[in-house]
Amino acid sequence: MNRTSKAHWAWVKILVVLGLLLGASSCSDDSTTEPTPEEGPTGWYWQNPLPNGYARWAASFTDANTGTVVGSAGMILRTTNGGATWVSQKSGTTAELRGVSFADADTGTAVGEYGVILRTTNAGATWVSQTSGTQSWLWGVSFTSANVGTAVGDNGTILRTANGGGTWESQTSGTTKVLSGVSFTDASTGTAVGETGTILRTTNGGLLWGIATGGGSSDLLGVVLVNASTVTAVGENGTILRTTNGGATWVRQTSPAGGWLYGVSFTDANTGTVVGAGGVILRTITGGVE
Repeated sequence: MNRTSKAHWAWVKILVVLGLLLGASSCSDDSTTEPTPEEGPTGWYWQNPLPNGYARWAASFTDANTGTVVGSAGMILRTTNGGATWVSQKSGTTAELRGVSFADADTGTAVGEYGVILRTTNAGATWVSQTSGTQSWLWGVSFTSANVGTAVGDNGTILRTANGGGTWESQTSGTTKVLSGVSFTDASTGTAVGETGTILRTTNGGLLWGIATGGGSSDLLGVVLVNASTVTAVGENGTILRTTNGGATWVRQTSPAGGWLYGVSFTDANTGTVVGAGGVILRTITGGVE
């Protein structure tokens, strides 16, 4: 899968122009607030900061207010008010960061190009590099506790840690396709997604991964399990897919963004955030249902 395809960069250019027209401001200075539930927003809607040309690759929220977004050139953004405002953090790297997962408000892991892994135990005040043991690009990561986590990436790469990233061990995915997103509801049950609609599922912590159906043909880049039954996946051309029956059937949702959507995070069945190319940040308080 070529993430620098003409189609991809065409969408990025469109979103950059949109961001300039809307006068997008810096992440830490934007104080515009999102719609409240009482105002009745449904489906997915734009959130600040508006598109500004810098890709946001992944998001992780530990509650409706507290979340972290990672992206291009080592970018890390943090919000404590549900995304009404964002503050930049120092990652200590200029590497592309493609995945992020927080086990709690303080403990988080970010992954990215050429096997880079960063870890924080103080809500992002400082980030420390870890050794992944791979040069493959890592595109997604999911932690269910401070110690237990899984990362996925190029060529079907799946890595697992049981000690907070002190060491990472390779797992057999059964595919050579790029795996772009992964999410676990507990230490055992997880889903990974990737190019051309690839969906993998495990119920034993990744000892065995099985190939699931229903992902279509579009590249899937991010996934989140709210619980064992409710899953949302996002991808190219504004793709947002939702299942409420553990993946037996998937429903496509309407997205206001037509470009590449890279990451998704939900704190409950209704409240979620999607990030994507050109600085897209989308928000829903209705599970994406209009």
